[in-house]
Amino acid sequence: MFRRGLLILLLAASAGACSLFHRETPQQKMMDALNRGNGAEAVNIWQQMSPKDRMKFNLGQGIKPAVPPKEVARMLSQMPPDQIPKQITVKAPDVGGGGLQELPQIINAQPTSPVQSAPQSEQQSEQP
Repeated sequence: MFRRGLLILLLAASAGACSLFHRETPQQKMMDALNRGNGAEAVNIWQQMSPKDRMKFNLGQGIKPAVPPKEVARMLSQMPPDQIPKQITVKAPDVGGGGLQELPQIINAQPTSPVQSAPQSEQQSEQP
């Protein structure tokens, strides 16, 4: 009877101890809030984070990746060699306003219609 009680007590203590080691980091909580689109919650979490936790967030520490690195390596190893991209580039979406790289072309471009000045009124032309 004593052993059974001791065993139950040990199992309960070990189950509680697991939650101490597997708690979600503030960085992960903030990332989850941002992924859900809940900006107010993310701001609240950011304000409650310590400077050390904020630095960890800026460095990407304490955040679980969406796809584990082992899974990425497995997927790449299963791809045929001719389908593996040599270089991966991420292109920013075209927002139609032009970027800094297009600035020289925008500056040197001729306007499509000349800018016309407003005609002067008769009162302004008569004044000395």
